[in-house]
Amino acid sequence: MMDSNVVKKMLRIDGYMDALALIESLENSVSQKAEFEYLKAFARESSFDDEASCWQFRCLWTAYCFHHGLTVDTAEYDRELKELWDFMVKCGYPLSRWWAGFDSFDTFMCEYLV
Repeated sequence: MMDSNVVKKMLRIDGYMDALALIESLENSVSQKAEFEYLKAFARESSFDDEASCWQFRCLWTAYCFHHGLTVDTAEYDRELKELWDFMVKCGYPLSRWWAGFDSFDTFMCEYLV
């Protein structure tokens, strides 16, 4: 298998700048699936019994939305947040002093996005 730096050098020499730009942008991007799995892992490992873990979770969600172009109150945003909530319910964290249900969770998680 050819080293990616060699491929990029060849593309640059041959004038394939669009292909080079695409490769470089993909190298610097974060997989949406991988980042969502990270959110789920954070939820699974957190107890959410203190403010700090809740705020960290909201910041991770906010970054995820920025990275992947999710806009509050769109079908994709709502679907992904609901999937995250359902995962948390499965882990046993649905109700806490922070979230009375999905609606309060939704309001909390979108604070920095609206």
